[in-house]
Amino acid sequence: MPATISAQEKALLPLIQQWIDKYRDDFIGDLAQWIEIPSISRADQAVPGAPFGPECAAILQRVLSQAEDSGFKTEWHEGYAGSVIYGNHSRDIGLIGHLDVVPAGDNWSWPPFSLSRHGEFLIGRGVADNKGPGLMNIYLLKLLRDLHIPLHHNLRIVYGLAEETTMADMAWYAQHGPLPAYSIVTDGMFPVNNAQKGQLSFTLHISNAGLLAGIKAGAASNSVPDLASVNFEPAADAAINEKRVSLQGIAATDVSLERKGEESITLVARGNGGHAAFPEGTRNATLILLAALIELEQLDETELCIASTLYEIFDSPYGDNAGLGFEDEQSGKLTLNAGVWYSTRSGSLSIDCDIRYPVSCRGEEIMAILQQRLHNTGVSLDERWRDVSPFYLPESHPVITLLQQTWNNLTGREDASYAMGGVTHSKMLRNAITFGPGYRRNHKNTPDFLPEGHGLPHGADETIHLPSLLEAIPIYVIALIRLDRYLLVQQ
Repeated sequence: MPATISAQEKALLPLIQQWIDKYRDDFIGDLAQWIEIPSISRADQAVPGAPFGPECAAILQRVLSQAEDSGFKTEWHEGYAGSVIYGNHSRDIGLIGHLDVVPAGDNWSWPPFSLSRHGEFLIGRGVADNKGPGLMNIYLLKLLRDLHIPLHHNLRIVYGLAEETTMADMAWYAQHGPLPAYSIVTDGMFPVNNAQKGQLSFTLHISNAGLLAGIKAGAASNSVPDLASVNFEPAADAAINEKRVSLQGIAATDVSLERKGEESITLVARGNGGHAAFPEGTRNATLILLAALIELEQLDETELCIASTLYEIFDSPYGDNAGLGFEDEQSGKLTLNAGVWYSTRSGSLSIDCDIRYPVSCRGEEIMAILQQRLHNTGVSLDERWRDVSPFYLPESHPVITLLQQTWNNLTGREDASYAMGGVTHSKMLRNAITFGPGYRRNHKNTPDFLPEGHGLPHGADETIHLPSLLEAIPIYVIALIRLDRYLLVQQ
């Protein structure tokens, strides 16, 4: 494998840039069409041919139709996924992405399902995770075709529709679809991801939650809620107002009282949303709300005990107070998130939660510890929890090395591969390695026009810096040329 850029690769780079500059505006126009479809995966709305609901079926149809109009072959995989193929060879290299998005949630300054532009920044649900990168994959195929770059494998883009929920899309495809020899999952950060934590999805229940049953927050278990609220009877107005001015700690700010007619008053807490696997810079609004409720002295003894328990368990996003402060050298710290708060029947409170655990840990052992921590607290753990096992390849793996060298060659860096808490389709497909196109934040590519805490994937005002996204294209072109050559030799 090359340790530097070859003369042929170097000569190709300016041609790639000229092509990108030519089709930049077309890219923005196509992305606007993708963003306008609120493709939230809804298995509860499944019908034959649309196992994840009508909006996911609509985005898949639009993407496949656009690919066909561009001259590419497509395949529809019974509504679980769709493929776009370039080439006429016996084996495939995959480019894996997803078209589903998390719900918009609250607190947006821009319309979530309409592409907005502010300078070099694009705003809308899915621009970063994962429609922007997904569209880039089609443009990669166009570029390789237009520049007549020869390959010995087909390039097969596979678009899933349930990555943000159960990954049932790629679970189906792994059993029924044609599997590429190797795939690049374009749904992470650069450089190469060689380890992903395991993921636990579970629900907590409180049968007799009293006032706490009225808490509403969040849109997805894998997103940090940026807004939380609870209703009071109007008679509590004076007492709450009197004590609210003396709130301390995290409850001292970002808590407000809203009145809707004379029927009720609503206590509202605002935090900073974001992806549950990357809690740095986020603030869970429910913790602010719980802290305020405890200080306002509006809870009876049972409610106070439950509120204190929940606050303590979720106070650290790394599970320290839940007895789950695990960490390993390969993948880092466990993360714990309380994502959705809701009531299914009078007096009850349910919380949909998310844990990302280190690759050296076991999911069942973590759940046993959590079960013990909840004993005699009034909070119960639903027995129907889901465990997605970790992903790990050593840094010495030849394809990890190939991709990592490509990144370092083209950027002039000396980075190593990395681990993350984010879960991608690498978990579901053989030989599928997550490699970009996410970029490191700096003063040029970080939006300064949004409220604090906005602009992140899964958060309000999801934003992508267009030049930084497009800078990934030459990296992928060289990586695919090298991977194609490597796999040809291995046959």
